[in-house]
Amino acid sequence: MTKIMVVEDSSLMISVLKNFIHKYDNHIEVLDAHGGQESIDIYSREKPDLVFMDIKMPGMDGLSAMEKILANDPDAKIVLCTSLKESIHQEKAIELGAKGYIMKPFTKQDIFDAIQNNLEVN
Repeated sequence: MTKIMVVEDSSLMISVLKNFIHKYDNHIEVLDAHGGQESIDIYSREKPDLVFMDIKMPGMDGLSAMEKILANDPDAKIVLCTSLKESIHQEKAIELGAKGYIMKPFTKQDIFDAIQNNLEVN
């Protein structure tokens, strides 16, 4: 079964992303983490096929969490979702190994495209 992890400090955004992912394919298992360190712990245990991660979170931010995940699994597929508009964040994310970068507010199609670009489902 395909697993996608959503990393967000907002419960509302987790719900929105889960809803979009299940509309894409309701057989995908969706895991959630509410912060950077929790995402690292869940990733190492569950090895999701794709991660949607917010950048700006309390504690460990998404870029730091992504670096740690990629250090342990260079094949990890992580798409960053953020409202940070500065292009430096996007450049840094891609440089660090992100497989995509989605600006908030995102659409259902943005999520569908990220899934199609990174996974072999549907």
